[in-house]
Amino acid sequence: MLGFTTFSPTYQKPPKAQYLFVNGITSKESDMYDDVAELLREIAAGEDTYLEFKEVRFQGDKVRFASEEGKATSAIAEVLVSLANTEGGVVLFGVNKAREIVGLEPERRDVLEQFVINCALNNCVPEIEPCLDWLLLPGADGVDRLCLKVEIDKARFYVHQTVDGRFLKRVGSHRRLIPAEQLGRLLATRRLPAPFEERPAPGSRIEDLNLAKLDAYHRARFERPYAEASLPLEQLLNNWKLAIQIEDRPWQLTNLGVLLFCDWPERFLVGAYVDIAVYAHDTPDGNTVDAKRITGTVPEQIEKTLEYVLVSPYAAIRSTKSGMGRLDESRYSPVALQESIVNALVHRDYELTGSQVIVYVFPDRIEVRNPSGLHNTLTPENLYAGCQPIRRNQHMAGFLRDFKSSRTGRAYMEMRGEGFLTVLRESWRLSGRWPELKVVGQSIGLTLFSASDEPPNA
Repeated sequence: MLGFTTFSPTYQKPPKAQYLFVNGITSKESDMYDDVAELLREIAAGEDTYLEFKEVRFQGDKVRFASEEGKATSAIAEVLVSLANTEGGVVLFGVNKAREIVGLEPERRDVLEQFVINCALNNCVPEIEPCLDWLLLPGADGVDRLCLKVEIDKARFYVHQTVDGRFLKRVGSHRRLIPAEQLGRLLATRRLPAPFEERPAPGSRIEDLNLAKLDAYHRARFERPYAEASLPLEQLLNNWKLAIQIEDRPWQLTNLGVLLFCDWPERFLVGAYVDIAVYAHDTPDGNTVDAKRITGTVPEQIEKTLEYVLVSPYAAIRSTKSGMGRLDESRYSPVALQESIVNALVHRDYELTGSQVIVYVFPDRIEVRNPSGLHNTLTPENLYAGCQPIRRNQHMAGFLRDFKSSRTGRAYMEMRGEGFLTVLRESWRLSGRWPELKVVGQSIGLTLFSASDEPPNA
């Protein structure tokens, strides 16, 4: 996957090294500095908006940079993010700030390569995977020296930030924080080409899709396997907004495809799971009696979360006696719980990295916390009045019409816009209390109260 090029008078560039993955970026008009003479001229001219030099110093297996303060990982993440957020460019390892080709230690090649990839994956949000190309460039003494060319394309759908939350851009050869007013415009502009659901999921491939789950969905909806759809798999997925190909690059899953048919969505979308926290008292003080993380596809997260809150011994249970003996049942309406969980997962903002849906279980109530506010101009008052909601993830809502809960027998989405009203009716019928909906900062919480010891109303 990585090229190795020796510059010589008869130099001819081989086909470009294959991209490690496509992360929603557009390619430049041509590969940058692929011509020998051009690259050497650019080195002689010095750093600019598109080109950065790094002189590498190794301390054991640790990478350090000459004339660079702070941690090397932070420095490279800043460079990668700033290039992607501006016009793209190249980081050339093995060239110092004096524009001298000093090269790299060949035996440390793998160390540097892994360092760059790790920084791009783990220190950039969304992650960036660049194109790496090993080169031999002539030093001042005429001896070829090993260098690493790391190419970054201009971001197409995303505005990248460092893992500590800094949005950076290039101003000449320098990295600068993007001013707030520019950041707002940039975020809006980058997101215009395609809705979040239709964008390529960073780092994904068609192979990450669980074909068995796709086939089960196709059989349930069309009563035949997807292999009989008379379309190539890529085209079928593209028609359903589950996969995308940008120009001639490898096919990728979209964010929608990852969420619906990938076993581990959180590999590509940070926080794409549900956390359950159970408390034996009324306040969340950190002392849980049980905690569970629910992963998997969105339909699986819905079903497994619903299963937990309905059958967990820590959730409120009401016991009744009949001729058949003692009957234990949940103090919550399964339908209201299903709607609450579905709404949290369907309407959440998956671009809020580091946040997840959280379900708090208390002795007398269950709170479902969604890490995003109400979409568009909706207010809690609108929902209590029966206002039709505007769905943040419209395609996902459409797919969930075809998934049914084994617990309730109801489809996860019924597309009538009455989900919240159903929660109100069911909760009142069982507990005699209206659910509480509160917006707190960037999150929204829905509280369902448990039923009393009396049997539910008819």
